[in-house]
Amino acid sequence: MTDSQTPDLRAAARELHDAGLCVLPVRADGTKAPDVRSWIQYKVNRSTPEEHDRWFGDSQRSGIGVVTGAVSGNIELIEFEGLAVQEGILDAVTELANDSGLGDLWQAVTTGWADQSPSGGVHYKVVVKGRPAAANKKLARRLAREDEYTPAERQRVAEKPGTKIVRVLAETRGEGGFVVIAPSYGPTHSSGKPYVRLAGGPTTMAVVEPEDLDAVYALCQAFDAMPLEEAPKTAPRPAPARADGSLRPGDDFEARADWADILRNVFRPLNTRGSETYWGWADGVGGVKATTGRDEHDRLFVFATGSDFQSEVPYSKFGAYALLNHGGDHKAAARELARQGYGSRHLAPVGAPLAAPAPAPAPKPESDPAEDEHARAHDEQTQQQDGPRDSEGFDYADTFGLPPTVRTPFDYRVTNRGVEVLSTSGENWLRVTFAPLVITATFEDPEGDQYVELSWIDRSLGRPRLISRIVSRETAKRGRKLIETLGSAGLPAVEGDARAVEKWLAEFEARNVGRIPSEQLARWLGWQDDGTFVSSPEDGIKVDVPFEEQRGPARAHARKGTLEDWQATVAHLAGFPVPRIAVAAALAAPLLKPLGLNSFTLDISSRSTKGKTTALQCALSVWADPSEHASAMSNWRTTLYAIEKRLNLVRGIVTVFDETMAVTDDTLIDEVLYQLPMNHGKARSGGAFGNMLPWETILLSSGERPALSFTTSQGAAARILGTTVAPFGDNGGPAAAAARDGVLANHGHAGPEFIQYILSGLAQPKGREALKQRHRALVDEFRGASDMTNRRAPMVAALVLAETLACGIGLLPYEPLPHDTWRGLFTAHNPTDNRPEMALDVLREYIAGHAHELFTATRAAMNERPPYSGWLGVLATKDGVTEVALLPERVRQILAAADYSLDAVVGSWVDAGYLKTLKSQRPAHLVPRRFDGARAKCLAFTPEGIPYGDADEAA
Repeated sequence: MTDSQTPDLRAAARELHDAGLCVLPVRADGTKAPDVRSWIQYKVNRSTPEEHDRWFGDSQRSGIGVVTGAVSGNIELIEFEGLAVQEGILDAVTELANDSGLGDLWQAVTTGWADQSPSGGVHYKVVVKGRPAAANKKLARRLAREDEYTPAERQRVAEKPGTKIVRVLAETRGEGGFVVIAPSYGPTHSSGKPYVRLAGGPTTMAVVEPEDLDAVYALCQAFDAMPLEEAPKTAPRPAPARADGSLRPGDDFEARADWADILRNVFRPLNTRGSETYWGWADGVGGVKATTGRDEHDRLFVFATGSDFQSEVPYSKFGAYALLNHGGDHKAAARELARQGYGSRHLAPVGAPLAAPAPAPAPKPESDPAEDEHARAHDEQTQQQDGPRDSEGFDYADTFGLPPTVRTPFDYRVTNRGVEVLSTSGENWLRVTFAPLVITATFEDPEGDQYVELSWIDRSLGRPRLISRIVSRETAKRGRKLIETLGSAGLPAVEGDARAVEKWLAEFEARNVGRIPSEQLARWLGWQDDGTFVSSPEDGIKVDVPFEEQRGPARAHARKGTLEDWQATVAHLAGFPVPRIAVAAALAAPLLKPLGLNSFTLDISSRSTKGKTTALQCALSVWADPSEHASAMSNWRTTLYAIEKRLNLVRGIVTVFDETMAVTDDTLIDEVLYQLPMNHGKARSGGAFGNMLPWETILLSSGERPALSFTTSQGAAARILGTTVAPFGDNGGPAAAAARDGVLANHGHAGPEFIQYILSGLAQPKGREALKQRHRALVDEFRGASDMTNRRAPMVAALVLAETLACGIGLLPYEPLPHDTWRGLFTAHNPTDNRPEMALDVLREYIAGHAHELFTATRAAMNERPPYSGWLGVLATKDGVTEVALLPERVRQILAAADYSLDAVVGSWVDAGYLKTLKSQRPAHLVPRRFDGARAKCLAFTPEGIPYGDADEAA
């Protein structure tokens, strides 16, 4: 495209604005995201012509887009991806619209305002009349074929077999959405190709009623090809074939019935494409409402509401018949179909002996068949042939939430009194447990270790309650160990029944292979050993922590509200660096593992009422509920055992401890600050994981007293980032209050969103190395002249990298902090590290009591002998200023006696101007001084470091 052909985006913006739309520029990096600092405000308020002049007036922009929803007059976008156009889906939708009586509506939509994207996709914009614009929605999708996988997708599938790669065919953009439009060009799209207007414009959009738009969406949904989860109530799975070859009524009906007969008076067929039939209402009103024949299972899939069918739920023929004719009662439906002649039975002659029960067929894991309700209804007539199986009909589904197909093993029965087994003589029942006890789930953790969830009914409090505990499979197979492990939890068995209990559990599981739910298990939050990341117990993976004290904090890692409202909340932090740094630390925690960094501490200390706790709550809201009543927010008023167990909960998620002044023993904070970077606790916590479970976390601490003031550990300052800057300053009260209220109502969204971005990046070829390279570049930038600054640089760089990445993907609604701000907060002379000052106080006190050990000119004139311990240093006056210069080894000894290290504090003394330096010396802070006829390198203190009076007076 030549300069003469370059589109006039300012003119385009004027056209769009005059039509009532909210216009924004688009990033020139192929992401198709708005190119503004934060576009949250533009979801509510339209951009102005003055902003358009600033954005597009210099002709430097290449992309323009509009915000969909109410701010632009209630517009919605219907988008067909280039893949859908290539595969003929768009043409098929057009054909179906004409066949279903929606041709005129579809014509108005497609000719009102249409753009073509560089990938070949088509965008249709419409105005919705009579209801608010809906949220963004996927209308049609399919699974990707292996030959379509990108390298990153192939790696994902290789790392986690079973992962489903999805291709979107059609989707919408509604309230709060954003769409790039013509005449965008150049780097706006990754291909470099332009967006082209196909028809109409912003003033000719179709204005549609809600029911008409729903009909259009239903047309698109008819071509969704994603496999659907089938429920027993709507699509019962076929039961195993009977041993005698007889056919159940429901199975026979499924094979012989026709959908047209079943759906008569509800739907009428509109069109058939291949094996798939599209259905509309029987009265001819509206367009496509359902499909059948999508795959070999031939299920009914209804899009619309207003019928007896649940929308977007697959129905089998038997399930649909039972719903329409028997209110969903499968037993009644099976009996009626049997009366109509469906099914077949082999009856024994009158007077013939009953046949012995046939052995149960071997389970087939690959098909995992389940006996459905209509099968059980027919089986009730021949139950006497099945032996003594659960003669009292225990309801596992109602009691334990197990699938209704779960069965009691032969020779056992379960009642409210407990589990019983038939004696070898077959004459009586023997007790196994005192209450119902079953396996309700099986688990496997990322390391391949297996666990089972045992559940039982407990009545010790006078009322029945369900108790569940997870134990290793090894424990479940050893009755005595099982009873010892769960005895305190109320397991309804005694040691004398240990063998009977372990056998019952083994029989129960063997009888119900494929029926007992099987799930993945995580024993902590964050990075798992297989490279996956569990952000919350709500992620769909069972989280069973090893310590009781961890259960509350684990549950607190939950979601509430919305990500958009959370973003609107943290937008209040834009002008306050300290709470923003706390949020960055929360996002940086999962970067420790891929970057190879140890855990470290971020300490925020200042006087009260300056928002320290609110800053920590904002950070914690990235992952968890930050309210004071939730367990994720911890307090320093605790024990070392509890702290280690709290840290053991996470690997890549932030941990928060508030109020250093609440600690009852100063050595506790000292111990934690020392142990944290080692990434494991001391060998004393015990528990299922052993004593040295590693953690990976960034510890956020706050209080009126800096955390570093609690430790004299050598090098502690190099493992802690601290600031004494008030988080919300002197006038930030309203912002702090708004932030606090917002994160209490909206939390737990940003962290999972960020980790998905990180995981996708790590899955790219050399993705991990690219992340490390960005971190190394930042480390080099934040290095300084002192060793302390250099040692802190990797930690500062991790926080900066996290904020930069989160801002770059629009997760944080502000621009990254300038690097100078970071340098100002975390320099080598850290204001929260008052150990250098404390060590200097030790030295000052020593000199005050040992002035006689300082060499002076007066002593030289008097020919005084050196003290027994030798000279401490020299006291000299020049130009009226007295200087104290001390021998380094004597200083080292004095500080070591008080548990301080000279090497740990000398850098801060230099940075604070407490020591004189000479550039010609190596190191510069050891300067030569002459006394008692000798010349030695000394630590020469300035008056600010160690003030002193006249030399002779001091002597």
